[in-house]
Amino acid sequence: MGLGKTFTNSIVREIGRNLGKGVSNEVFGDWHSTPIRVVKGGANDITKKRGRVYQNNFDMSIKKFEIKGAQATFNQVLNIHSEFFTLIEEANADGTIDLNEMTYLLTELPNGVKTLERAKSALIDLNKQDFADKTEEKIESFKEFLKSLDEALVIDNLPSTKFNPIALLFFFLSFIGLDRIYFYPKKFWSIFYALLGLAWPVIISVAAIYGIEKFDDFELLNSTESTGYIMRFILILSVTMPFWYGLILNPYKGGGYWRYRKVKKHQKNLNKLARSLKELMKARLAQYYPS
Repeated sequence: MGLGKTFTNSIVREIGRNLGKGVSNEVFGDWHSTPIRVVKGGANDITKKRGRVYQNNFDMSIKKFEIKGAQATFNQVLNIHSEFFTLIEEANADGTIDLNEMTYLLTELPNGVKTLERAKSALIDLNKQDFADKTEEKIESFKEFLKSLDEALVIDNLPSTKFNPIALLFFFLSFIGLDRIYFYPKKFWSIFYALLGLAWPVIISVAAIYGIEKFDDFELLNSTESTGYIMRFILILSVTMPFWYGLILNPYKGGGYWRYRKVKKHQKNLNKLARSLKELMKARLAQYYPS
């Protein structure tokens, strides 16, 4: 094994390991600090078809491959290999791995291997054994990448997606703004909604004690000064809070209890994709490294 091949394969293995760790981090990420990422169809999605014929440059290089002279054929080999790893770089450009993109990459990898095997046979027929050997190195680098990726992607003990019964408590607490205190205790809006949620029953209780008419006659409420306006605003805001916060704002913004539900659903999809990804890798490895 020459120095060049050792260096090339070591880089490929490193790319595979880093990518596998990135996927693992995505699956096992801390949802308190990691945003829920749904990239499907985004502008930078490598699975999004660009043009009417080709999915991306790698897809184009595969479909346009044809046996020509030895040098031209080998140049296509280098281009196919380069475009595949360019896709990997694009998939990891923002530091977060989308599992849909990973599934696409692993689905497309065999097309690269098959095309390079065709090129290798042609180069042998053209009496260019040196080019054929270098093509074989590129084929092996595809396989080394896959092997390193599989070793780095560990999906044992996937995060639980079972619904915690205590979450029902936070469902009811979400109507008075106390659910966010549990999930995000240090955020300003968590404290704001919690204080407001604690305030509205007190204000309503005061109104009940004094009676609506008497409460309306209360000096502050009838005052045309700014204090009176503020008091009336607080009363209206507090009385209507269970409706606008518990049923509209919190579900729409995905905060507190509703974020908990969204994260559980997202994690369930991640776990399913991770298992599918692992099965796909095992199938490919069994194909390339039969026991």
